[in-house]
Amino acid sequence: MTIKDINDKIISDARIQAEKIIAQAEDNANNIIKKGEKEANNIKNIILYKNKQEVTLKKSKILTEANLKAKKTILLEKQKIIEDVFDKALEIILKLNDKEYHNFIKKLILDNIEIGDETIFIGSSDQRKISQSFIEDINEELKSKGEKGVLKLSCSYLTIKGGVIIGSGKIRKNISLELLLKDVREESEMQISKILFD
Repeated sequence: MTIKDINDKIISDARIQAEKIIAQAEDNANNIIKKGEKEANNIKNIILYKNKQEVTLKKSKILTEANLKAKKTILLEKQKIIEDVFDKALEIILKLNDKEYHNFIKKLILDNIEIGDETIFIGSSDQRKISQSFIEDINEELKSKGEKGVLKLSCSYLTIKGGVIIGSGKIRKNISLELLLKDVREESEMQISKILFD
């Protein structure tokens, strides 16, 4: 074997080795690229999944807030309607003619006095309707039943829209229209709400 043959063999072996190394490097590079693409896809999918979850959560939060706001608005409107119903009831009572209003007040007084010597307080808006002679008529009725009939009408007026407040010593029994309607409202608001909104 000549030096040229040896040289050619070395070059040939080197070329084969180089081709193997290049092929191996290309394989490694392709594997790295494939792995990188796979990782990139995984990261992309994770980001898309997280974004989708965030969008779903945000959408759910927005819908929940909108529903709560709508319910609150509806509730406020319902309360306003019920408020209007009771305001109208107060207005109707205050617009009763004198005879009907006297009968109403008389019943309130008779149902709520205990002894028959109490002081009757009224609002300034009732000073034209409720007089001492009206109270005297109630006293006469009490006496005719054998009860004490010495009710007195106070000269000072209270800030009530209607009805009366009955005083006995330091104790006062509030049967003003405002309080009566408030009590009725507390007792029957749910029933009224069913009638109006179901």
